[in-house]
Amino acid sequence: MMQELGREELPQRLDAQMEARIGAGQLVIPVLPAVASTVLGMIDDPDAEIARLAHTIQHDPAIAAHVMRIANSASLRGGAPIVSLQQAITRLGMRSIADIALAACMGPKLFNAPRHAALLERIWSESLATALWSREIARTLRRNVEVAFLSGLMHQIGKPVLLQALQEMLPGQGEQLEESLLLALLERHAAAAGLAVATHWGLPEPVAETIAHLGDFSRSARAPDLVAMVSVARAIALQTLGEGMMDAQPLMELPEMVEINLYLADARMLLEKADSVRAMLSEIAA
Repeated sequence: MMQELGREELPQRLDAQMEARIGAGQLVIPVLPAVASTVLGMIDDPDAEIARLAHTIQHDPAIAAHVMRIANSASLRGGAPIVSLQQAITRLGMRSIADIALAACMGPKLFNAPRHAALLERIWSESLATALWSREIARTLRRNVEVAFLSGLMHQIGKPVLLQALQEMLPGQGEQLEESLLLALLERHAAAAGLAVATHWGLPEPVAETIAHLGDFSRSARAPDLVAMVSVARAIALQTLGEGMMDAQPLMELPEMVEINLYLADARMLLEKADSVRAMLSEIAA
């Protein structure tokens, strides 16, 4: 019986089962929402149309309401109330609205792991905060902002899929695995599961590179600077989600900072955006 498995035997068994599932292509990957598919198609399209984005968002009332609420938030509006998606896109920019819409449709509700709801929320908060900081770093360095945001948002997309699998592998007994062991299991298989998601959803290659090599940017042959950028963003994000805030000097000690060529003065200016990032994080996650 599963209940009788020892403290050490259960993680080993789950580890082997998870590896087998990934290898056999048996992970259950959610269907990519239509809004997300539209946004992904716009990333490298210089001729992307405002009307197409607005039309797609309008077909999902929940997403449309979420986008309009955020667009009218005090942190973004800066003027008269916004009354339509077209107006929101015109005033805030198509890319900003696309990022908001993408984040709104890619939350925890996309995944079926109710016994791990709290952990799903934590993973999502980390991913969203990393995406927001990735965007800020990309702006500072004059890099591709859209790819940076998407890479930050998707950098640990494999973990929710793994939690879904664990729900099936431990029916009614998910609480038996201690959190430290559960987190270790997720870390071991997150990259492989994330790459399966990237392939299934047709994510851009640089995003897949970030998923695969976030732990060591030097192993990325195609996008080491992007991987390093998201790694730095994640370090800042974890501090943002806590009560403190990372100082610029310790940030400069990260090896990734050499790769992205971010200077101390730039790092200080970047960290001054913490309040605005926290405000946006709260708005999107609400």
